[in-house]
Amino acid sequence: AQGYIFKESNEPDNDSDNPYRGYDGPLKVTSYLKNRQNILFDVFEKSGEEAGYAVCKDLNGHRQEGFGPFDMTVDANTGKRCSAAEAYLRPALKEVSKEKLDVKTSTLVRKIIFDEDSLIGDNTPRAIGVECEDLQSGEIFEVHADKEVLVCLGAVGSPQLLMLSGIGDSEKLEKVGIKERVVHNTEVGRNLQDHLEVYLQYLCTKPVSLYPIAQWSLRYFPQRVAVGLEWFLRGTGICSSNLFETGAFIRSDAGVEHPDIQYHFIPGCVVGQLDFLPQHGFQIHVGTLRPTSRGELTLKSSDPKESPNIDPNFLSTEEDISDMRKAVRLADELVQQPVFAAYKGERFSPSPSASLGEDEVIDEWVRSSSHSAYHLSCTCAMGKVVDENGSVYGVSGLRVVDASIMPSMTSGNLNAPTIMLAEKISDHINGMNPLPESSLEYFTPDNWKSSQR
Repeated sequence: AQGYIFKESNEPDNDSDNPYRGYDGPLKVTSYLKNRQNILFDVFEKSGEEAGYAVCKDLNGHRQEGFGPFDMTVDANTGKRCSAAEAYLRPALKEVSKEKLDVKTSTLVRKIIFDEDSLIGDNTPRAIGVECEDLQSGEIFEVHADKEVLVCLGAVGSPQLLMLSGIGDSEKLEKVGIKERVVHNTEVGRNLQDHLEVYLQYLCTKPVSLYPIAQWSLRYFPQRVAVGLEWFLRGTGICSSNLFETGAFIRSDAGVEHPDIQYHFIPGCVVGQLDFLPQHGFQIHVGTLRPTSRGELTLKSSDPKESPNIDPNFLSTEEDISDMRKAVRLADELVQQPVFAAYKGERFSPSPSASLGEDEVIDEWVRSSSHSAYHLSCTCAMGKVVDENGSVYGVSGLRVVDASIMPSMTSGNLNAPTIMLAEKISDHINGMNPLPESSLEYFTPDNWKSSQR
């Protein structure tokens, strides 16, 4: 896997002799260690040091436990986000003809088409194309495959399409009106995993947070225009950052060998998912990395336009509940460190009256305030729905290539690992040998069995 991470990434910020980094891949990656956008990022890292944790320059290097700058998929030269489309699709559109690559927008894939003869008797069903609908005109049309159909719709769309096409739990498919059942596999849509997060928020006593720039207010319109112009003209400044410039990976307890808690720090307080609190503040995104709860995705009907049922089943195990309590308390400990004294105001969420020493108080707050980290995965898991190369069990000519085929989540964000997975399967499809296994070593604390830090 490490070799494919190198293959995808392009990180001009880092030393070119760093063996843990890639430098000539299509995915632009940077961090703002050299040009921090806000002083509170440094304060957060210092709080970790004061609490007894390590501060690391590179959390994707040898030591992946501690506090330090977070990488972001931003082109350091332009300040623009480098998505998978920007890194892979748009260059390909410029390099190949429309006969080889034709992108259809406003188009819904309704179901996978199978060769009719292959559905007879003991034959192995063979995928030969997809049925689509133009969502603007309503036209139904088919696209046929010369070799294979690749499904890359994510942890929700991919299992939904398989089930709409007759691949899944036959009893459940029959109940929603799927007449043609191709492969009976009860694991399709199951094993749903996601990271759960909650925001620990404090008001800030100094005017150094993202407010007022993050506020839609005429009062601060000139400041907003200024930072926008800086980004348009130079590709620098606050608008060139995803504002998650620092964070941490720590262990929840002694006996945990590698980090199972992740913190993202942001110099502002977000209300809901989009709006900023109209006051100076800061927040720590608190999340556990290896939850044991498992959810499920099921069809509501045979209509491909109807969204499926998504049950993440968060906090359904006592272990997950306990780990989240630890993560919250360890996060609040950081804000009590001396370095935060000059910035820390009243706690905003949970409320100042909430006692974080009481399990029931934390549990209630987490259940009422937490949300998805948007890391849905594992619903077409390797070993259950697909093999190690993404080929769907029980049929031929059909692969799934996205985060849904992970058997379990990675202990961190899923963007880079998902692209890595796609790079590896792409090599297999093209008949190339996989890259050699990496021999790089990673840090494990000597005292992990007896100490939390």
